Amino acid sequence: ALIVGLGAASTANAQQQPQSPKLPAETFLPDLGELSKNGKGNSDDYNNILSQYHNMIIGKTSFISEVDNATQQTNDNTALKFYSDSEKTRPSSMLFDQILTNQMLNGFKEGQPIIPVDENGNIITREDEIVDPGTKSKKKVRSVTTKIATAEDVANSPYSRGIQGDIDELYSISHEVNDYLKEINIYNEKQTDAIDALNKASSENTQNIAKNQEDIADNINNIYELAQQQDQHSSDIKTLKKNVEEGLLELSGHLIDQKADLTKDIKTLESNVEEGLLDLSGRLIDQKADLTKDIKTLES
Repeated sequence: ALIVGLGAASTANAQQQPQSPKLPAETFLPDLGELSKNGKGNSDDYNNILSQYHNMIIGKTSFISEVDNATQQTNDNTALKFYSDSEKTRPSSMLFDQILTNQMLNGFKEGQPIIPVDENGNIITREDEIVDPGTKSKKKVRSVTTKIATAEDVANSPYSRGIQGDIDELYSISHEVNDYLKEINIYNEKQTDAIDALNKASSENTQNIAKNQEDIADNINNIYELAQQQDQHSSDIKTLKKNVEEGLLELSGHLIDQKADLTKDIKTLESNVEEGLLDLSGRLIDQKADLTKDIKTLES
């Protein structure tokens, strides 16, 4: 039981102990110069390494030239044809990738050799066959043949300008956008000033509206007071009119009475005048008779 316990404890301690980190294994590529110095320049290892370097740098690449049947001379229109390692891969070598990278970065012009790509930037390959050096039998692969760019290629390909052209255009657009943003900032500042002015004017208008409302309230109160005064004046006018009417009636009565008295007095005066005139006439007649008698007496 003690042995079992110690064994279990040892296992637990082993599990608890931290595992040592895994170190990466590093292998340098063979130096062909060193191999030649060491007398291995013609060995199988040297040839295999040289073949690997060739595949890495150049790959399975050939020159395609047109030969004039009459003169058996090749023209200057030479193309490069790159082969892949299988029918499911595309060519891959430092030379191929360098040409493709330079083309994608800087674009191309009419008359330059290019690796053909479609409208999406995908490399245009085709099915092909090569002889396998190991088995000496044919195997299916894919190949890419360079071509001389035409004016149509430059006009129709979105990649003729290259990424650098797009970068330059984006840089130019960025400057235009910055200038536009500056204009927008200036415009926004003007808008802010205008809004501040509108807010100030609005505040003043609000104050004026509040004052006008107070004035309107005062005017309403004044109108109400005037209406009350008008009602009072109307009442006073009615009272005055009533008093005037009553006064006119009383005055009319007095005038009628006075007129009656005057009429009576005038009649009395006329009667007295008539009586006085009759009396005076009688006396004058008597006096005339006496004078006539006296005159006659004097004459006789």
